[in-house]
Amino acid sequence: MRRRDVLATVVSATAVGIAGCSGSNEETPRAFRVSSPAIDPDEQLPARFTCTGEGVSPPFVVERAPEPTAGFAVTASFNQGPITDRIFWTLWNVPTDRDRIPAALPSEAVVQSLGGARQGRPEGGESGYVSPCPPRGEPFTYRFQVYALSERLSVEGGATHDTAAEAIGNAVLASRRFSVEYTRPSSDPSPETASDG
Repeated sequence: MRRRDVLATVVSATAVGIAGCSGSNEETPRAFRVSSPAIDPDEQLPARFTCTGEGVSPPFVVERAPEPTAGFAVTASFNQGPITDRIFWTLWNVPTDRDRIPAALPSEAVVQSLGGARQGRPEGGESGYVSPCPPRGEPFTYRFQVYALSERLSVEGGATHDTAAEAIGNAVLASRRFSVEYTRPSSDPSPETASDG
């Protein structure tokens, strides 16, 4: 079985502000490990997590969080232009005793099933994961970044992604990033095929 741990270079643990983007482009101490049973950086983003399939959020597993981690967070984004990223998911205040972030989180500002973790929203949109839905036939790169935070954030669930991302960036102890491509097919598969993807 192909190893799915995210391997990253060691860089400074200094938190980097991420207002207006998905997260720092740096990853922090190597001891922090994040994996996903569903996402393989060497393969396409499974259709299940896009508008072609169920459109649900992907799962992650966190290991060896550095001290003094107070919670976990996730951001997801894609390139909207040469210098801007568009955020389509923010999740924060995942308790440290929850080392598994399950797939298919409900589209709610506060996720009670995940220890009261909070989710952000796009401007004018609803809270929760918004599945990627790029133009057909055009490859896009999507980045999922998982963070260990130095403190629980005071940002309320339902805040905009930019507000949540800035707060996350100011509290980073460590992070790991998944970069994965997705090309929307020229026609959508049947529901059975999409769910298998």
